[in-house]
Amino acid sequence: MATFTVHCRCGEPFHVDDGAIGRHIACRRCGFVTEVQRPQESTPAPARAPRRRRRRRNTATDAPPSRQPVLVPPTGFARVVGWAIWAYLGAVLLVAAGMWTLGDRTVLGTVLLFMGRWVFLLPLILLVPVTLWLRRDRLVVLALAALVVLGPIMGFRTGWRRLIPGPSGVPIRVASFNVEGGGVIAQMLPGLLDQWNAQVVAFQECGDNLVAAANRLSGWHHVETKDLCLLSRYPIRRAEVMDRSALDRVKQSEEKEIGGAGYVVRFILDGPAGPIRVANLHLETPRKGFEGLMERDLRRMRMNTEIRDVESHLARAWVDSGTGPLIVLGDFNTPVESRIFRQHWGDLADAFSKAGFGLGMTKYNGWIRVRIDHVLTNDQWHVDRASVGPDAFSDHRPLLVDLTFVEASAFRQRADGSVRVNTEP
Repeated sequence: MATFTVHCRCGEPFHVDDGAIGRHIACRRCGFVTEVQRPQESTPAPARAPRRRRRRRNTATDAPPSRQPVLVPPTGFARVVGWAIWAYLGAVLLVAAGMWTLGDRTVLGTVLLFMGRWVFLLPLILLVPVTLWLRRDRLVVLALAALVVLGPIMGFRTGWRRLIPGPSGVPIRVASFNVEGGGVIAQMLPGLLDQWNAQVVAFQECGDNLVAAANRLSGWHHVETKDLCLLSRYPIRRAEVMDRSALDRVKQSEEKEIGGAGYVVRFILDGPAGPIRVANLHLETPRKGFEGLMERDLRRMRMNTEIRDVESHLARAWVDSGTGPLIVLGDFNTPVESRIFRQHWGDLADAFSKAGFGLGMTKYNGWIRVRIDHVLTNDQWHVDRASVGPDAFSDHRPLLVDLTFVEASAFRQRADGSVRVNTEP
């Protein structure tokens, strides 16, 4: 009995004999099923009279029926891989939707906000090589799932707005940094400020050593309050601390009960084009709520979310006092996907969302990476660039932002006293 070789579409050879003609063989490599057909022998064609050539249609039906492969869906492990790819896409879409709609509304949504979101990339370690081996027709689906994780879930920014020329105006660079006490940073403060080359610097968790180092600086105006420090190349005309009595009444007597932080200070700076409103803040951490969750106390989790909501409401009302250009810097302890952040701060421009590149993670806590430090501006500023600085001996990273005051000429005309900047609450 004659034997011959049949090749799968992936190139895998099969040696068969005449008895296998008409049967179907499943490829052990890719799972594709092919019908066994006898190969056509090459015999000289009989001479024919010349005839007029007719245009042939470029369709699959022109091929002889005996040479058309039998298309049968993949089976076995390859089919399981295809299902897994679609399931992964569906899962990450549900995670993205849950995070954006349920974040700081439900316990599960809040957990998604503050967890290490990079874990949703881990399935790609297995799916990518298996897809390349067995199901290359599903590569587009897998790539779409990866984009969902990088974009809506992890918050990757392309920074494409930086490629567009910005308007003319007065440039200013600002920096926001939670220094975690600032004991080490105090020793390197002058060099750090020279490296940043910023005109306004806001510190959170500003300790005594950093306050002493700021007092020794020359060429800087500075104001220190509890937990917050502001350094400015421009004269500081006014500094006002938000009343925290409403938050103090929320505190409980027991040590494990939650209480708000809510440190907010607003300033008026004499900028190069007139007064500038600046706010430095450090809002309540969700850590106390997660500690309650670890102890299966959902009440503490819900109360922590409520207090964070109240804090953002009071802080926004405080910084909104007055008119003119506004910059809000600080540790919000809330990512941009949060319902609390979007409700109370969403109408302001988030600098990194506008002109940042990458993920912009500012908080590093073990395997958790999250962007909770922000620089926000009103519509009188154009965000030119935003970037996260390197490690500077803190569990946070500094956030550096380049801004342009787009109404400089008009503001110079108003700053002579004809229209006073209102700073009264």
